[in-house]
Amino acid sequence: MHMIFRHILWFLKKFTATKVSIGESTSITMRVLPTDLDFLWHVNNGVYFSFMDFGRMNMIFRNGVFDLAQKNGWYGVVASESMKFKRSLQLWDKFTLETQMTSFDEKYFYITQKFVHKDQVVGKGLVKIRFLSKKGGGVSTVEIMKLIGGEIENNDPNLGDLLGAIESKYLA
Repeated sequence: MHMIFRHILWFLKKFTATKVSIGESTSITMRVLPTDLDFLWHVNNGVYFSFMDFGRMNMIFRNGVFDLAQKNGWYGVVASESMKFKRSLQLWDKFTLETQMTSFDEKYFYITQKFVHKDQVVGKGLVKIRFLSKKGGGVSTVEIMKLIGGEIENNDPNLGDLLGAIESKYLA
Protein backbone atom coordinates (compact mmCIF):
# COMPACT_ATOMS: atom_id res chain seq x y z
CA MET A 1 0.00 0.00 0.00
CA HIS A 2 2.94 2.36 0.58
CA MET A 3 3.44 2.56 -3.20
CA ILE A 4 -0.15 3.46 -4.07
CA PHE A 5 0.78 6.97 -5.28
CA ARG A 6 3.50 5.54 -7.53
CA HIS A 7 0.93 3.12 -9.00
CA ILE A 8 -1.44 5.98 -9.74
CA LEU A 9 1.38 8.03 -11.26
CA TRP A 10 2.49 5.20 -13.60
CA PHE A 11 -1.08 4.54 -14.66
CA LEU A 12 -1.59 8.22 -15.51
CA LYS A 13 1.67 8.27 -17.48
CA LYS A 14 0.15 5.57 -19.70
CA PHE A 15 -1.84 8.20 -21.57
CA THR A 16 1.21 10.23 -22.67
CA ALA A 17 3.81 7.48 -23.08
CA THR A 18 5.34 6.86 -26.49
CA LYS A 19 4.49 3.54 -28.10
CA VAL A 20 7.09 0.80 -28.59
CA SER A 21 7.10 -2.58 -30.30
CA ILE A 22 6.56 -5.70 -28.24
CA GLY A 23 10.23 -6.74 -28.07
CA GLU A 24 11.63 -3.25 -27.62
CA SER A 25 13.36 -2.30 -24.38
CA THR A 26 11.71 0.33 -22.20
CA SER A 27 13.13 2.27 -19.30
CA ILE A 28 11.86 4.29 -16.40
CA THR A 29 13.71 6.50 -13.96
CA MET A 30 12.89 6.42 -10.28
CA ARG A 31 14.30 7.67 -7.00
CA VAL A 32 14.70 5.73 -3.74
CA LEU A 33 12.34 7.09 -1.08
CA PRO A 34 12.48 6.58 2.69
CA THR A 35 9.62 4.04 2.52
CA ASP A 36 11.77 1.84 0.22
CA LEU A 37 14.44 1.21 2.87
CA ASP A 38 14.88 -1.57 5.40
CA PHE A 39 16.53 -1.36 8.82
CA LEU A 40 20.00 -1.45 7.19
CA TRP A 41 19.11 1.77 5.31
CA HIS A 42 19.27 0.35 1.82
CA VAL A 43 16.50 -0.76 -0.53
CA ASN A 44 14.72 -3.80 0.83
CA ASN A 45 15.01 -6.86 -1.41
CA GLY A 46 11.21 -7.11 -1.74
CA VAL A 47 11.02 -3.49 -2.89
CA TYR A 48 13.14 -4.35 -5.93
CA PHE A 49 10.34 -6.71 -7.02
CA SER A 50 7.80 -3.91 -6.54
CA PHE A 51 9.95 -1.59 -8.63
CA MET A 52 10.05 -4.30 -11.29
CA ASP A 53 6.22 -4.24 -11.35
CA PHE A 54 6.39 -0.57 -12.37
CA GLY A 55 8.83 -1.37 -15.16
CA ARG A 56 6.56 -4.11 -16.51
CA MET A 57 3.49 -1.85 -16.22
CA ASN A 58 5.27 0.82 -18.22
CA MET A 59 6.30 -1.75 -20.84
CA ILE A 60 2.81 -3.26 -21.35
CA PHE A 61 1.20 0.20 -21.43
CA ARG A 62 3.62 1.25 -24.16
CA ASN A 63 3.70 -1.91 -26.30
CA GLY A 64 -0.09 -2.30 -26.42
CA VAL A 65 -0.37 -5.55 -24.45
CA PHE A 66 -2.31 -3.86 -21.62
CA ASP A 67 -4.98 -2.53 -23.99
CA LEU A 68 -5.18 -5.87 -25.82
CA ALA A 69 -5.60 -7.72 -22.52
CA GLN A 70 -8.31 -5.31 -21.34
CA LYS A 71 -10.19 -5.68 -24.62
CA ASN A 72 -10.10 -9.50 -24.48
CA GLY A 73 -10.69 -10.03 -20.76
CA TRP A 74 -7.16 -11.27 -20.00
CA TYR A 75 -4.83 -10.50 -17.13
CA GLY A 76 -1.17 -11.21 -16.57
CA VAL A 77 0.19 -13.06 -13.56
CA VAL A 78 3.75 -13.56 -12.43
CA ALA A 79 4.57 -17.28 -12.47
CA SER A 80 8.09 -16.83 -11.06
CA GLU A 81 10.76 -14.22 -10.45
CA SER A 82 14.49 -14.42 -9.94
CA MET A 83 16.79 -11.59 -8.94
CA LYS A 84 20.53 -11.08 -8.66
CA PHE A 85 21.74 -8.18 -6.53
CA LYS A 86 25.13 -6.63 -7.29
CA ARG A 87 25.11 -3.39 -5.28
CA SER A 88 22.73 -1.61 -2.92
CA LEU A 89 20.57 1.34 -3.75
CA GLN A 90 20.58 4.00 -1.00
CA LEU A 91 18.22 6.75 0.06
CA TRP A 92 17.59 9.35 -2.67
CA ASP A 93 19.55 7.38 -5.31
CA LYS A 94 18.19 8.00 -8.78
CA PHE A 95 18.19 4.87 -10.93
CA THR A 96 16.94 3.59 -14.26
CA LEU A 97 15.05 0.34 -14.63
CA GLU A 98 15.34 -1.21 -18.10
CA THR A 99 12.67 -3.77 -19.02
CA GLN A 100 12.43 -6.02 -22.07
CA MET A 101 10.31 -8.96 -23.11
CA THR A 102 13.13 -11.14 -24.38
CA SER A 103 11.60 -14.55 -24.94
CA PHE A 104 8.49 -16.67 -24.89
CA ASP A 105 7.37 -20.25 -25.22
CA GLU A 106 3.86 -21.64 -25.79
CA LYS A 107 2.72 -20.65 -22.28
CA TYR A 108 4.98 -17.94 -20.82
CA PHE A 109 6.63 -14.64 -21.64
CA TYR A 110 10.12 -14.07 -20.16
CA ILE A 111 11.01 -10.53 -19.18
CA THR A 112 14.45 -9.33 -18.22
CA GLN A 113 14.90 -6.27 -16.05
CA LYS A 114 18.03 -4.36 -15.13
CA PHE A 115 18.60 -1.70 -12.45
CA VAL A 116 21.23 0.89 -13.40
CA HIS A 117 22.64 3.55 -11.07
CA LYS A 118 25.44 5.91 -12.17
CA ASP A 119 26.11 3.74 -15.25
CA GLN A 120 26.57 0.61 -13.11
CA VAL A 121 24.24 -2.37 -13.08
CA VAL A 122 23.13 -2.85 -9.47
CA GLY A 123 20.67 -5.69 -10.05
CA LYS A 124 19.17 -7.95 -12.69
CA GLY A 125 15.89 -9.81 -12.70
CA LEU A 126 14.15 -12.44 -14.78
CA VAL A 127 10.36 -12.73 -14.62
CA LYS A 128 8.09 -15.41 -16.08
CA ILE A 129 4.61 -14.12 -16.95
CA ARG A 130 1.48 -15.97 -18.03
CA PHE A 131 -1.78 -14.49 -19.26
CA LEU A 132 -5.08 -15.92 -18.04
CA SER A 133 -8.61 -15.33 -19.25
CA LYS A 134 -11.28 -13.99 -16.91
CA LYS A 135 -13.51 -16.68 -18.43
CA GLY A 136 -11.06 -19.32 -17.20
CA GLY A 137 -7.95 -20.98 -18.58
CA GLY A 138 -4.72 -19.69 -20.00
CA VAL A 139 -4.08 -17.56 -23.07
CA SER A 140 -1.52 -18.80 -25.57
CA THR A 141 1.48 -16.54 -26.11
CA VAL A 142 1.18 -17.32 -29.83
CA GLU A 143 -2.35 -15.89 -29.81
CA ILE A 144 -1.16 -12.73 -28.09
CA MET A 145 1.77 -12.33 -30.48
CA LYS A 146 -0.53 -12.74 -33.51
CA LEU A 147 -3.00 -10.16 -32.21
CA ILE A 148 -0.33 -7.64 -31.21
CA GLY A 149 1.37 -8.10 -34.58
CA GLY A 150 4.89 -8.20 -33.26
CA GLU A 151 7.96 -10.31 -33.05
CA ILE A 152 10.62 -10.63 -30.43
CA GLU A 153 13.95 -10.48 -32.21
CA ASN A 154 15.90 -11.63 -29.17
CA ASN A 155 13.67 -14.67 -28.59
CA ASP A 156 15.78 -17.09 -26.58
CA PRO A 157 13.90 -20.28 -25.72
CA ASN A 158 16.77 -21.25 -23.41
CA LEU A 159 15.56 -18.66 -20.88
CA GLY A 160 12.47 -20.76 -20.24
CA ASP A 161 14.56 -23.91 -19.91
CA LEU A 162 16.94 -22.17 -17.51
CA LEU A 163 14.17 -20.85 -15.28
CA GLY A 164 12.40 -24.21 -15.39
CA ALA A 165 15.59 -25.99 -14.29
CA ILE A 166 16.03 -23.59 -11.37
CA GLU A 167 12.40 -24.03 -10.33
CA SER A 168 12.47 -27.81 -10.50
CA LYS A 169 15.71 -28.03 -8.52
CA TYR A 170 15.02 -25.49 -5.79
CA LEU A 171 11.27 -24.96 -5.65
CA ALA A 172 9.95 -28.52 -5.98
